[in-house]
Amino acid sequence: MQLEGSMANVSMYKMHGSDKVIVRAKGGPTKNQIKTKPKFEKVRQNNGEWAGCTRMGSKIRHSFAVMNHLEDYPVTGALNALCKEIQKLDTDSKPGRRSIRLSQHRNMISGFSFSNKQVLESVLRVPLDTTLDRVAGEAHIDIPEVDAGMYLYNFRNLPYYRLVANLSGVCDLMISGDRDQYKAPYNGYCDREKGVFVSEWMPALGVQPARSILLKYPLTENPIPEEVTLLLCLGIEFGEVGIANIPCGVKYAGTGKIVRVG
Repeated sequence: MQLEGSMANVSMYKMHGSDKVIVRAKGGPTKNQIKTKPKFEKVRQNNGEWAGCTRMGSKIRHSFAVMNHLEDYPVTGALNALCKEIQKLDTDSKPGRRSIRLSQHRNMISGFSFSNKQVLESVLRVPLDTTLDRVAGEAHIDIPEVDAGMYLYNFRNLPYYRLVANLSGVCDLMISGDRDQYKAPYNGYCDREKGVFVSEWMPALGVQPARSILLKYPLTENPIPEEVTLLLCLGIEFGEVGIANIPCGVKYAGTGKIVRVG
């Protein structure tokens, strides 16, 4: 039965990215019991650490905000879970105070995809050459000539496509202060003019010439602190003819990923 809503002690709902109905039982201890009872100390520690994971997941997703519309599944949940795995690797801190040091485990987020249905390499079928220079705060993406008939998988059969890229930075999170709050010593994501690239809309037929994309990260701290991880992202989206014959993007008709970290 495809029921949604509440019935007795059961809640039924759907989640984006799944066609199944999720069923959860209501109940459990009250908020006050969790905050005050000694037997819930472990729960309080887990809740505090999970708050750090969700904050870090939000920071990562915000760093590639220009590509959020390419997501076709709950990316936030996947990032939160990834941050939890990184948090578990902090064996030097006490339970409830473990840091999320992405800078020490950058390989865990490299290749993270914004789409579950389409992988970037399966849509844009040309070899990509990417470089990332922390000293200069620069990244290059070299894309060879694209013959759309051979090397572009237009899975929605739309007339246009364009490329999106950005270079951003995300800082580690650690416990700070007596209130046990997670804080980042450095803030800032990317230069919205030089760190973000959006190409013109191109016809999904014919041949497009090779291009080189240069992205720059704002060096407000020079050198870039070791706690800051640079993320280089690339995406592709497809569009249709919109108002006044101007191409516009189609929701979920695209894909992207974190192509390099440093």
